[in-house]
Amino acid sequence: MARRHSSNDEQPLTKLDNDYVRNTDKAINRKKEGRKRKIRRILFFAIVPVGIIIVLINILAYQSEALVIKEQKKEVADKQLAEVKEEHELLNLKIKQLEDDEYIAKLLRKEYYLSEEGEVIFIIPDAENKKDE
Repeated sequence: MARRHSSNDEQPLTKLDNDYVRNTDKAINRKKEGRKRKIRRILFFAIVPVGIIIVLINILAYQSEALVIKEQKKEVADKQLAEVKEEHELLNLKIKQLEDDEYIAKLLRKEYYLSEEGEVIFIIPDAENKKDE
């Protein structure tokens, strides 16, 4: 049996070199390695889910922001659609009026001062014209 010396300055210790000591050292080393593996496993299973959660939260935030922007665009488009529908209705009304002969005759009399037989046209100045004079 060979003896090992420890490098302690206080007391020199000698370690026996036999099967029992070697087996005990191996068992201690295995336990240390097992603990290291457990710690690595725990860290892996703690860090990986946290990383995945961070990525998912980032995706959720991006999608929420995109959704808000699209909702704002939708509101603007709805307003424009309402304006276009209103204009469309007015234009349809105007088309129907222009198809009516009586309306066309009334419009011509008003704009071009045309009259029917036996009518006399009187032009009354507007309030704005009176102020200017």
